[in-house]
This record gives sequence, C-alpha cells and structure tokens, in this order.
Amino acid sequence: MNLGNVAYTKEQLLDILNYPGFPGDGLNPMARELVSAKLNIANGAGHECIDDAIVQVDAIIGNLISKPVGNDTIPIGNVQGFIDHLTNYNKGDLCCATHCSAIPSPTPTATATPTPTPTPTPTATPTATATPTATPTSTPTATPTPTATATPTVTPTPTPCQLDKPAIACSTSAASNIAIDVIAGESGAPNGFVIEWMTVADFIANGNQWPDNPDEVCQASFSNSLAPNQTMAVVIGDDRLFDSLGVRSDCSGDPLLCDTAYVFRCRVNETDSCEASPWGNIIACATLPCNPGQNCTYSQGYWKTHSDVWPLQSLTLGAVSYNASQLLQILNRPAQGNGLVILAHQLIAAKLNIANGADPTAVQQFVINADNMIGGLIVPPIGNGYLSPNQTSELTDTLTEYNEGTIGPGHCDD
Repeated sequence: MNLGNVAYTKEQLLDILNYPGFPGDGLNPMARELVSAKLNIANGAGHECIDDAIVQVDAIIGNLISKPVGNDTIPIGNVQGFIDHLTNYNKGDLCCATHCSAIPSPTPTATATPTPTPTPTPTATPTATATPTATPTSTPTATPTPTATATPTVTPTPTPCQLDKPAIACSTSAASNIAIDVIAGESGAPNGFVIEWMTVADFIANGNQWPDNPDEVCQASFSNSLAPNQTMAVVIGDDRLFDSLGVRSDCSGDPLLCDTAYVFRCRVNETDSCEASPWGNIIACATLPCNPGQNCTYSQGYWKTHSDVWPLQSLTLGAVSYNASQLLQILNRPAQGNGLVILAHQLIAAKLNIANGADPTAVQQFVINADNMIGGLIVPPIGNGYLSPNQTSELTDTLTEYNEGTIGPGHCDD
C-alpha cells in the first residue's frame, strides 16, 4: 500500500498501526487512519465521501515516512482536521459507509424459536385441534397492534436526529476577505459545516432570498469538527480559503470585492445517523474600502489570474530562481498543510506588488526574512521542500496583511 509517494509492506503497515505515537506528531496518527480507510475501501466500503480527503492526505504525506518506519513528523495541529475526518469515516460516522458489526443478532432468536414448538405439538395434537388453531388466530390479531404502534414511533425520530443549526457573526474585514465566527449549536458539528455567500446587491435583486440554484452562490465546505457551542473563526476570501486545510470551495480563487457588502449563512453537515441542520441566521458584512490611488497592493488571487500584467517574468524565492510558468504552478498549488507553499504564495504576491510600484516599507524586512527562511528549499510542485506552518505563520500573516491592504499602501480596486 502507498502512503503518499512511498510504498509500504504489510509488516511496515502493521508497525505504523501498532505504534503508540510521539508527542505532538500528527503524521503517524494521520497515517494510521489513512491505512484503515484504504483497507476499508479495498474491502468494499463506500468511499465517495472520503475520496477528496484521501487525495489531500496523500499529497500532504508526499515523501514523508511515518514513525516507526521512518523519522518524519508533522505538527498535529496542522493535520488534526484530516485525522478527525478519516477517523469519522473509519468509525462509520460519514454518510457513504456505515460501521461493520460482527454480532449476528438474529442467530440466537432463530435458535430459541424451535425449542418451545415441539413441546406443545405432541401434547396438543391428539387432544384438541382447536387449541392450536386459536393460538395462531390470536397471534395475527395481535401483530397489527405493534405494527401500528411502531409507525408513529418512527415518524418523530428525524426531529431529534436533525443537528442543531449554528449561528454566525461578522468578525474582522480586509479589502479582499471577511472573517466569520461560526458558533455550533447544542449538537455541535461532527462532520464540519458549510458556508454560503453572495453580494448584498445580488441578494436584494433575488427578492431578498437565496437562489434555488446553488451554482448562483459561492460555497465553502469545512471538514473541521466542532464541539457543542464551540466557536471557530473562518476567513472567506481567496488567500485564506485556498491555503486552508480541509476546505473545499469552487470560489477559493476568487477574492472578495473591496468596499462591498456580502450576506452569509451556515449549516452543519449531516452525519450517518442525523440529518444536516437547517440554515442558521443570515448576516451582512462588508469588506474594507479600496485604495483609489496607484501604487497599491493586490492579493495572490489577483496575480494568479492576471499573469498578463505581471511586472516581472521571473522571481527569486529564497536562493532559487523561478520563471513565470513555474511561479504560476506554485500559485495554483494548494498548500495542503505545507507552510513553505503558504509562505511562497504570499512572498510571490508581495514581490510582484513591490515590482508594480507598491511602497515596500511595511514589509521590506519580512521579505528578507522570508527569503532567508526558504533558503535553498525548492517550492512544490517544482520541488519537494517543506516547512511547518507554525514556523512560517508569522511571516505569512504579515505578508498577507500587506497584500490584502490592511498594512502598507492599501489594497487596489480589483
């Protein structure tokens, strides 16, 4: 079986499955759940609800070799969402595959049934035929009674089994994205949640209603599990969605428009035993104003889709030079838990902004520090370099703020 790009023997897989774990390491527990998921799929389990996660986990693992077969590790905080998602699948908590049970309940029932039958048969047969006749007559008479009782019992079951709807609230804004606080209900969000959004103008034009066609709105699905009443902040916008672990969105490459109001709503994903929650409250939040002048900054999403206006056709990241084609491949590569890729995305955008005339004062030292941290590592998919997101987060956050316009000269009107 392959985990990432590496093939393992049965003995090595057993070593990984039996390894007790290493403090703070997320690679081994993620590998254990990946092995279990792939064995379940090979054994015939449904898998359409886990296929995307398996592809992403294999990409994250890449050439890393899990303990105890190898010595590689990944900080557990970077991959906890994937571990939880795979665990839920293996436990049967996702909709496409239920958990197997080896307990044959009908067997003892069938064994017990014939035992009393022969006892009355020889005794009652010569004496009275009417007695056994009356017995089956009363049995079917009684049968409809429990059947009718069971019908209303089943009917109310979906009501308590529908997950509680979440609440959302506006948090902070930049010119190209908006942060939303998601607050789970009493039943939590065992399989994550979904957020939809559209501009307020489009919402009003649709009669202050959400369109029936989901293709007319933007949607992002988050695999993060939330405990009851837990609050989680998510950022809606091109940079954050595209580089976030466990997030799927057709709009991950689309920045929010500056100086624009949006409406948002959220619901909790279904589980194997409970229906998805109703949509929660609707909120309206706005992005920050655009910079009306020149020498402003653009986000990575803009530069990714506007390569025809790049001021440079090659850039150096760390000690390695990349041409425009390679830089576009890097910008189009989801980070998948690799801090080097997240940092490279923001460093490329920052260098293009500076070359395009944006004032570099706010980030000049951070650009130098980022180049020093990258050094000779070659950024995927051009190479196989890796840095922990915890290691790069401070530099990434500052460069992101510059590209989004919260520091520096401000964000351009896309």
